[in-house]
Amino acid sequence: MGLFIRKVKVYEAKGKKQEWKNLRKVMKEAGIRQISADRWQDEPPVCGCGAKLDVRDFGPNGRIDRDIYTIRVPESELGKAQELVKQMVPDYIPYRREKKA
Repeated sequence: MGLFIRKVKVYEAKGKKQEWKNLRKVMKEAGIRQISADRWQDEPPVCGCGAKLDVRDFGPNGRIDRDIYTIRVPESELGKAQELVKQMVPDYIPYRREKKA
């Protein structure tokens, strides 16, 4: 095992936390090692104050999931990982950020 391994993105979706967790679990069980699973936010909070509070989080249904979930795997495991994504999420379409005018 090398210290630096080139990784490739096989999954990226917005607001699909449970799907992301299930995919990570299945990939680990399938023997794919060195999975990088990240979560980040695409849009900054709408609040102008330093608290970074978003008023949309305080609605009747609680906080909305606006996180972007990503999974990267080593290039050597790419085929196996893509096949697992296709099996688990047959209608998978990668997330693309909307361009604002």
